[in-house]
Amino acid sequence: MELERICRLLKQRGEPIIAKKNSIETFHEEGEDYYRLERERLAGGEQWHYFYVRSKKEKVAEKEHLASYTDEREGARIFYLWTMRSHYREKYIWKIHEYLRDTDYDISPDVATMERALAVLSKLHIPRHLYSLENEQKPDSINLETDWDSGRSFYIDLKGERHRETLVRSKSIAVSLAFDRVLMLYLFYQEQDALFQSNEIQTLFNEQERLVFL
Repeated sequence: MELERICRLLKQRGEPIIAKKNSIETFHEEGEDYYRLERERLAGGEQWHYFYVRSKKEKVAEKEHLASYTDEREGARIFYLWTMRSHYREKYIWKIHEYLRDTDYDISPDVATMERALAVLSKLHIPRHLYSLENEQKPDSINLETDWDSGRSFYIDLKGERHRETLVRSKSIAVSLAFDRVLMLYLFYQEQDALFQSNEIQTLFNEQERLVFL
């Protein structure tokens, strides 16, 4: 998935990209923070660096280096997934929260309950194998561990190892966070399937790329 391809795909999804000679950036207005994938030309080839750029009033940007990649394809895939992660959070998950707010199914961090989260996931037809919210761990799913007043969530890979474990929070916050992460895992697989079936990618995303979404 080279740069031209991901720029086209992101624009099709309503995510304009700022393309420059040796970099691409998520769209931003003046003074807004953004992400950048930047090419460094080397004597024996090139390397790609992924940055989070903090804009300042003095117009002197501060770059936080997030990762480096040895080829364009690898860096481009991560840039695409990270941008789509923000896209889905803004265009899908936040809208669900907004729609459910002040209803019997409100899953805001201050009022979320296990019963509400399970009910909404069922109504959204999210596959049951993608989550376990009742202290029953299973692979390739978002898991939630809770006691009577607190909890934390994490992703378990196919080998049974934990990733992206959150801090222990109050139970309502933990449930709300776990709910969001279940949706993101579901959306990741929807995105991957659509790209693969349309031949936009020839290989499925690996585990590290999957974790970008979560």
